[in-house]
Amino acid sequence: MEAMPTALVEAGLDWEIVTLLVAIAWLAPRIGHPWFSKIETMFSRIAARRRFTIVALFVLPILVRLALLPVIPLHPPYIHDEFSYLLAADTFAHGRITNPAHPMGIFFDTFHVLQQPTYASKYPPAQGAALAIGQVLGNPWIGVLLSVGGMCAAFQWMLQGWVPARWPLLGTVLVFTRFGILSYWINSYWGGAVAAAGGALVMGALPRILRKQRVRDAILLALGASILVNSRPLEGFVLCVPVAILILYRFIRQRGPLLRRMLVRVLLPVTVALVGALSFTLFYNWRVTGDPLLFPHVLVSRTYETAPIFIWQVMKDP
Repeated sequence: MEAMPTALVEAGLDWEIVTLLVAIAWLAPRIGHPWFSKIETMFSRIAARRRFTIVALFVLPILVRLALLPVIPLHPPYIHDEFSYLLAADTFAHGRITNPAHPMGIFFDTFHVLQQPTYASKYPPAQGAALAIGQVLGNPWIGVLLSVGGMCAAFQWMLQGWVPARWPLLGTVLVFTRFGILSYWINSYWGGAVAAAGGALVMGALPRILRKQRVRDAILLALGASILVNSRPLEGFVLCVPVAILILYRFIRQRGPLLRRMLVRVLLPVTVALVGALSFTLFYNWRVTGDPLLFPHVLVSRTYETAPIFIWQVMKDP
């Protein structure tokens, strides 16, 4: 147990704490009622300040995690995925998309890394870009902090579009306590905060677009989809297809001025932004794999793996 990273040990406390709180709520539901009523009133007033809560929930995870550093220090990378993401971060931080293949690369083969035709991480570039920002600022982990803060802010904005003002703060605080303190999402270099932020932007923009058709929301929808394409392409596709179908269904039902408004304020900005994002993705693939349509992780799968990822794929000969 002593050899395990501190964050991994601490992460095991998550479910123990939740179980304890649920047991207390079940056995003594009225415990501390006067005190909790005052807290609820105070947080209801804070939740009504929508922009303030978005900014506050960006800053909160960063400050809390920094305050906990003496108790839960940052551990060095130890998972194979982390080293791959850090390779991407170092590449981007030095102003490169990828690296030339090493002439002795066959002797440096490792997990989740391409050696040919270029030397690069197999993963989509979004997480590496976040870590690269941190590296430029002094440490890749700064990028992790910023991405978790951005995720919490995005969740707060998303929930504000779906539920009454008093509930988003509670929902985002739950996200923060689950992923912003003890989770590997903030205590390692391979978490899911970047992709989660992209998903939150997509789902937060959806109800606003359906209600008001603002250009700002359309751009945020496209930004979220772009983040998903460059962080979790498959999962992002699964999320964005129903969203696109719903928006298109609303579009074809409009007539006259409402149709033109939907076209100019929603479909046109989203299309332009997504074309730009797709162009970058194709360019990135081309620089890394030599083929705009070949993702690095697909090339790694073809090169090294025999067992298929999906059930409909064919087993390859070893």
